[in-house]
Amino acid sequence: MKIVFFSNSSWSIYNFRKNLIKKLIKNGHEIIVLSSKDQSSIKLKDIGCSFYEIKIRNNQINILNDLVLIFKIKKILKKIKPDFIFNFTIKPLIYGSFIAGLLDIKTVNMITGLGTIFIKKNYLTLIVIILYKISFINVYRVIFQNIDDKKLFNKLKIVNKKKSILSPGSGVDLNFFKFKKNIFKKKTKFLFLGRLLKEKGTLEFIKVVKKFNKLNLNCEFQIIGDIDIKNPASITVNELDSFKKLKNSKYKNFNSDVKRYIGWANCVVLPSYREGTPRSLLEALSMGRPIITTNAIGCREVIVNHKNGFMVKTKDVDSLFDAIKYFHYLSLKKKIQMSKYSRKFVSNKFDENKVINIYEKILI
Repeated sequence: MKIVFFSNSSWSIYNFRKNLIKKLIKNGHEIIVLSSKDQSSIKLKDIGCSFYEIKIRNNQINILNDLVLIFKIKKILKKIKPDFIFNFTIKPLIYGSFIAGLLDIKTVNMITGLGTIFIKKNYLTLIVIILYKISFINVYRVIFQNIDDKKLFNKLKIVNKKKSILSPGSGVDLNFFKFKKNIFKKKTKFLFLGRLLKEKGTLEFIKVVKKFNKLNLNCEFQIIGDIDIKNPASITVNELDSFKKLKNSKYKNFNSDVKRYIGWANCVVLPSYREGTPRSLLEALSMGRPIITTNAIGCREVIVNHKNGFMVKTKDVDSLFDAIKYFHYLSLKKKIQMSKYSRKFVSNKFDENKVINIYEKILI
């Protein structure tokens, strides 16, 4: 069969769906990627995909530009004539589903998280819900990464229960993110890895580091990620600079070698306000790193409190501070137990092969 993967970036498709694509190609399917062009576009071609460039900015709404985008999507899909289209991220989900419905293409949508629009509920939230309802009328299946998002879409009647599937996130490649011994020394190392958005809890993390600096505790903190000045949800350069100036703090721009950074850390921290299922935490768990995250939707899916880390209150600096401090003072024996449990937990629940099996069954 001919299958289109449609997302706002090649990077997200390659990094989160690479092994799924390889398996589908091995099974004899033709894979076509429709996305913005970036450094991963060539990598997708190298593993056997065809590629069509289409420029998308998820965090910008411009009626004229979006109408042009819709016509481009329709033109490309009419040319390709796929049997299935797999949509990821908000504009491909809405526009891709709408056009695929008009062209009678079987549509499979992956809800990887509902983001800022559903965190800060306003008139835009209502508009997006209406657009989802219209575009999802003829979808074949919708895959959710957590039970809360699935219940919400069912309750809002965006998609019915019969078409809804629950997936263990996007899964994690256990063979790539292998267990690495967690080496504990006097200085405890904490890592924040992700997009530097306010909704990821980046500012709460920075505030906690400032509190630790005043106490002069033997801890080290590192942030790996990028500022997106065009995204209103991004933290500012000044806010990041305030972190860089602190002692025992490190900052590096994001790159694809996340294993090296996770291997550096003793504990990975993500105080997010809402997720689908946080991939960075799955990768950290797979490498045997305890985590500290919030009780927010999506985040609570990956934490067993006091087993593979600690769950804290959302948007609560004191709660986050207490958890990081508590982990720092844990006994070596308990930290090692947490590291081993982290790998065991993610292996049992979030193996990427489980996600691949879901897609294979859909295509039968």
